[in-house]
Amino acid sequence: MQPPICKPRPQSHLEFLKPLLNDSIKQLLVQYRSGRTNFSDFDSIFTRILNDLPEPPPLELVWFYSAIRFYSSKLAFRDDSVRLTSSFFQLLVSFSDSFSGVKKVALLSPVVYQLSHLVNSRRRDALSLLEGIVSYISMYCVEEPGDEDDDVLMVSGFSFADLSRVWIVDEVEDNCRVEDCLEIFMPFVSETLRKEMDSESCRVGYLAGIVASQVFLLSLCSRFDLELSRYELEKDLREFVLQVISGFHSCYFFDVILKMLLLEPYLHLTSLLGPEDEAILTEIITEAVIKSAEKLFLNPGNGTSQRSLHLENIAIKWLFLFDKTMASLRRNKDQEKTSRYMSMFTNSRIPYHLINWVISQGEVIRDADALRNLTPASFIEWLVSLEEQGLRVFNCDHSKNYARIVIQRSRPDLSLGATLLKQQEEFDHDADMADDYTVSSISILSSNTRKRKEERHNKEGETKVKLFKHRHSNLQENSKFQPFVFSDGLVKGTEVEVSDMEL
Repeated sequence: MQPPICKPRPQSHLEFLKPLLNDSIKQLLVQYRSGRTNFSDFDSIFTRILNDLPEPPPLELVWFYSAIRFYSSKLAFRDDSVRLTSSFFQLLVSFSDSFSGVKKVALLSPVVYQLSHLVNSRRRDALSLLEGIVSYISMYCVEEPGDEDDDVLMVSGFSFADLSRVWIVDEVEDNCRVEDCLEIFMPFVSETLRKEMDSESCRVGYLAGIVASQVFLLSLCSRFDLELSRYELEKDLREFVLQVISGFHSCYFFDVILKMLLLEPYLHLTSLLGPEDEAILTEIITEAVIKSAEKLFLNPGNGTSQRSLHLENIAIKWLFLFDKTMASLRRNKDQEKTSRYMSMFTNSRIPYHLINWVISQGEVIRDADALRNLTPASFIEWLVSLEEQGLRVFNCDHSKNYARIVIQRSRPDLSLGATLLKQQEEFDHDADMADDYTVSSISILSSNTRKRKEERHNKEGETKVKLFKHRHSNLQENSKFQPFVFSDGLVKGTEVEVSDMEL
């Protein structure tokens, strides 16, 4: 299967694509259901269109054209679905020469659908193909400066869900609802994430994260068929998870995995693994995500070029996931793991990144010791108190509402010291008890913030606010790195101009 060559020409309007694709999809589906296997007329039309369009071609056009080639060559592979999927993967790769890295990954969405069937029917055969695709994604999933990761997914305003009908034609009727089409096309993606993907504002980077996460999960499921003991299998899974997360090194991928772990009680893999294996895999992924976030994305020495907005969002979701994990451990009365996770949180520098980010926004923190003694839930409560006083901490209402839910279900005593001292008593109570009062340390910090805000607002005509980092002996060592922005915006000295900061 060879693709046509797109000629670089001045960008033209793409409004014609929507009616063209709508009509072509309807005709293709009718003809395919009637038993037709030769689609040379479609091939000729869309080859000409692709040749006439400038590079890079729109994703929706490439997807439809590749579907034509896929169904035209299907008979040649007979029942060899592994070779057919491999050939299809190579076809899509050949289309992507002019694409940015994240767009190369997003383009593979139809391949993931084919892979989901392979993992169900020919899991061992699918493993080698999945390993090759994981390697491919590792090469291109890392965002580089200049990547068109902010492109709207469907430039012609076309519906991704409608386009998915082309791929699931063997599984649905003509009147299949849009949401059902997406669920069949992406069976291991939660409803919340699917809705976001089919919105008109969905970005290419987001779909790339979805694609990478699905290849990641399917690869993990395939590894359960390796002839290993239970101990060896779990060891293999832990190593593979860390290897893939490090190899992909993408904020989009990491953000999607965080959302999957946060928004759903499971990973939608029961049909492939069964509930017990899925629970083990969820635990392994959760621990790996918690451990790797700082090293991969929030370490100024790692050479990352990730945007500060992505990094702040990752840090916030990391807090959410940490809190959710600890709440689960307390419910299960797993005292050993609870203590281990508390130690991980105490030693993590991610809270310091958030503290420094708050400082970079003009906030003065006078009681640094109080911040050193917070659990994930109490730290989240502190961030919510800042949000309520005017500092935009959470990037959307969903995150803000989730944070408030965390507070409501938290234990009355949220301090780390009290948790360690009274841990056994905590296991005798419901871990989801509503928090009826505000932690004293939070109150102190909040009152300081309010006082500072009142002082600032009383200075008429002041257009720039100079912030002075709090020089606290215990916090100083952990505050030498920059919060989310790895540039010269925030210097290691004591004074910067807030107006010069980015996020």
